[in-house]
Amino acid sequence: MLKQYENRISGDSPFKPEFEGYINSHPGRGSLRVQVSAANRSFPVKNVFVEVAVNDGGVRYSLYQDATDESGIVNEIVLPTCKAGDNNRPETAGKDNAVYLISVYHPAFREVRDYPVTVQDRIETILPVALEPLGGSEEA
Repeated sequence: MLKQYENRISGDSPFKPEFEGYINSHPGRGSLRVQVSAANRSFPVKNVFVEVAVNDGGVRYSLYQDATDESGIVNEIVLPTCKAGDNNRPETAGKDNAVYLISVYHPAFREVRDYPVTVQDRIETILPVALEPLGGSEEA
């Protein structure tokens, strides 16, 4: 399943030296859970390809790829964030939050591409994604 979507993944590896600046400027850690369903959130969809990317300095980095389980979930994606207290001090007030781009793909559904999600330090962000079938009532 994942092999068929490899050609659709864009961006560079986050493990290149130029990505270290992003990691250093986002010393906190938050987590993301993606829950994918269909039919007005009635049915979980398994084997949905989920990609997490970030745009840093005009470069798109693909950070994480996985497929949903039988419950339609990709769980415990740990991502760099700003520290929780950064917005509480005058010298760091208004510092950018960590915004990630979430894309989901499944051959039976319309793809969701680069949906922005803010992840905060020490908080689990849950992103529900309701997929729309392609041309008809075909469900996975």
